[in-house]
Amino acid sequence: MTAKDRVLHRERERGRAAALGLAARAPGMDGTALIAEQGHIPAWREDAVYTADHVGFPVQDGDQVYTILQPHTPANNPGVRPADLPAIYSIKHTTDPKKAKPYMAPNGTSGVYMTDDCAVEGGHVYRSTIDNNVWAPSSYPAGWEDLGAVEEVQGVSE
Repeated sequence: MTAKDRVLHRERERGRAAALGLAARAPGMDGTALIAEQGHIPAWREDAVYTADHVGFPVQDGDQVYTILQPHTPANNPGVRPADLPAIYSIKHTTDPKKAKPYMAPNGTSGVYMTDDCAVEGGHVYRSTIDNNVWAPSSYPAGWEDLGAVEEVQGVSE
């Protein structure tokens, strides 16, 4: 085994340990805490089998973070992503404007925005000013506070 292989192996083991540690703590964490540790959240996989042991665990699909609400096998619904299944995945939001994700319309009670939850829309970061907010910032501006352009708030372009 080369030195490079040893380093890669060690880093993979560290990443795996961090992901397992996060998975164990995840059921007690809110969206802000989960998104703060997004680098340790495993990617959603269509070929995975999410058993009862996975309920409450976080997964990410693209840049969005979800928690698993019920056991299932994604391969049974090919091409269907977590955003399409609010009964199975709960979208997570953050109160940290620097880590706000693109606005996603809630589906039923999954993904509603609570007071102080943040979202990005139209190049701006917004903070919800009401609980149970189901409206996009552009649809109901009275329910959102405009925190400024993404570049100013997050230091990146949308």
